[in-house]
Amino acid sequence: MVVLTTIVLLLSVILCIHSISGHGLIGCSQGTSCNQVLGSKWSFLFGIIPVSALAIGAYLTLLVCILLINSESTAQQEKAFLFKAILMVCGAVTGCAVWFIYLQHRMIHAFCPYCMTAHALGIVLSVLTVIWCVRQKTGRIALNISAGILLAVILAVVQFFTTPRSLAERGFTYEQLRYPNPAEMPIAGNPEAKHQVTLLFDWQCSHCRRLHLQLPDAVARLGDSIAVVCCPISMSRECNPHMPQGIDRFRGSCQLMRIGLAVWRTDRSRYAEYEQWFWGTDINEAWYPRTVDEATSKAQELIGPEALDAALRDRWLDKYTVIVNELFGRTSRGTVSAIPRLIYNGHILIPEADTSSDLADLILSLCTSE
Repeated sequence: MVVLTTIVLLLSVILCIHSISGHGLIGCSQGTSCNQVLGSKWSFLFGIIPVSALAIGAYLTLLVCILLINSESTAQQEKAFLFKAILMVCGAVTGCAVWFIYLQHRMIHAFCPYCMTAHALGIVLSVLTVIWCVRQKTGRIALNISAGILLAVILAVVQFFTTPRSLAERGFTYEQLRYPNPAEMPIAGNPEAKHQVTLLFDWQCSHCRRLHLQLPDAVARLGDSIAVVCCPISMSRECNPHMPQGIDRFRGSCQLMRIGLAVWRTDRSRYAEYEQWFWGTDINEAWYPRTVDEATSKAQELIGPEALDAALRDRWLDKYTVIVNELFGRTSRGTVSAIPRLIYNGHILIPEADTSSDLADLILSLCTSE
């Protein structure tokens, strides 16, 4: 029990550090289901407290109680209290594990292996601990476990009703911005729309994929006055000098950006097929970004090898990369440096929406910003 508690406690500390610092975890790069879970709004309580911090408190309490209860210096009356605390923590851990597994399945539509490992170990630990308590004949076992489960239910209710349906980090810059020519880019909505919002996205970004699958319906809800100009960007230092030094979690996205644009510029009628192949169609299905080799093969299938080679050598791609990197750099301010990123008249918005309706509301709020 001590060993299991220590392992889950350390795992919770690692997840908490990741939530606070944003430092990546092994196997949790951009585009993975792990990143999708840990980067979700559901990974925080009230938008500021990492849920892993609550796990640290629970497992630390459990570890201390187990160690004290086996100490010869602990009085019998104190041991009775410690048994109650242990059983309540076990009930809370099991209840919370069920809740967070439900969130991954129903709300986030992705599973984090680190989180699932912690949940599985937590449930196993709780079962072993309860069996141990039964053998110790502590009494009122079911009542104490139920109290812990009630705490988990309260947490679930609070998180469900305090986590907004959509979130958005906002920013603004007074710098003069240079945008890619909308006529040369894929656009969602009416090309003649009065309000044209620029979207920066990376092909390897799972949050970008979610937005793209919501975008057609969101734009349809907004009518003909608002359109979204889709501008791919690479978040890799291979071609984006604004990315920080360190581990390159977007390696290969430079080539993916160029391949997608090559398909668009060569045969716009085939671009929708390429986009659907890359992103998929079901927002709830597991997704991993395509590799450069897979994307190259698909592009050759759609437009032909020679046409693809010619498009990739087009100097327009180099000029576009300079413009979009400059736009990214000039709109990166403080915490507002992530993608997908919506930009309109100097206003910047990093959206996270549960539904296309919520996304439409965020886009509308951006276009009506003063």
